[in-house]
Amino acid sequence: MIKFCAIGDYSHRQPLAYVPIRDHCRGAIRVTDDPERADIVAVAHSKDLDTYADTLRALSPDQKLVLLSEEPFWDTCWGHDPLTRDLTHPAASGPLRLTQLNHKTSAIYDFAAIPYFLLTDSHFATRYGLWFARNAQIDPAGWRRHFARVSGQGAFMLARRTSPRYEVDFPGHEVFSLCNQRTAIAEACLRPGFAHIGKGWQDGPPRQDLLDWHLDKYLTLKGRFHFICAIENTHQANYVTEKIFDAWAAGAVPLYMAGPGHRVHDLALPGSWVNLIDCPPEEVPATLAAFPQGAEFSETYFAQQRWMAEMFGDRDVWRREFDRLRAALVAEFETVLAG
Repeated sequence: MIKFCAIGDYSHRQPLAYVPIRDHCRGAIRVTDDPERADIVAVAHSKDLDTYADTLRALSPDQKLVLLSEEPFWDTCWGHDPLTRDLTHPAASGPLRLTQLNHKTSAIYDFAAIPYFLLTDSHFATRYGLWFARNAQIDPAGWRRHFARVSGQGAFMLARRTSPRYEVDFPGHEVFSLCNQRTAIAEACLRPGFAHIGKGWQDGPPRQDLLDWHLDKYLTLKGRFHFICAIENTHQANYVTEKIFDAWAAGAVPLYMAGPGHRVHDLALPGSWVNLIDCPPEEVPATLAAFPQGAEFSETYFAQQRWMAEMFGDRDVWRREFDRLRAALVAEFETVLAG
């Protein structure tokens, strides 16, 4: 049994912080709140390597320090060397040597069918199972009628983020920040027919402070727009969050940015989404206006909805994905402990 402890301000943002994942790992990984009892002590953000450097430096020689990150945005914009597994972090009080397990340096997030983020809360299985089962009952002609009567052109529900910090790129690895690009795309669509929702567009608290931000998103967007922005904050092959599925669930065409090696190509039929990876922001409104939503598109969109209904409605698919994640976590931890 591997004993694991996460500490720090971001300890709630790593795989074993989530009840569904933690429960599925029971019997192989024991989570403890006491770092002195742990084989592996982890932080989830490089900021915590600095904040808790003295505590981490005091670990006993038989304990292993890990940066277990689920968020490529943090890794690439704040991390010291996000593509390196055996990391020496330059803390102010002296270097910290540790193992970095993230989307690029480990197999933890190499999903088979369902991306990692959807395993963190049981409501994704429940909601997507219901929403896509309902959508799958709409035939191609029904989808054609749906898009003919939808009044809104597009919706951008995202934080308005621009900063030189987000100009991050790792050539040859298809890893780069998308924050500035997606904000530029949203700003290019500040015109009639488009809605902009989120921090930086209106005053008010962050959407994450809502009692149920995910359900609120669905109810706000459902059936109202031709296109919904689903662009991630970071481009990394295995990093796929709920965004693209939310767009389909709401009856819209997702806007996304993905290079040729991105795993979204394993989840999305060509023609059921718009890939803006090579589209300059100022050309996006015209690109969307020219997007065909006729008979051929309706057949493709119908097939995408049926596929999602089959995948999310299959308990065996979910079970196998949890099994894969558990095996990956155990294998990575065992490798760390053997090092």
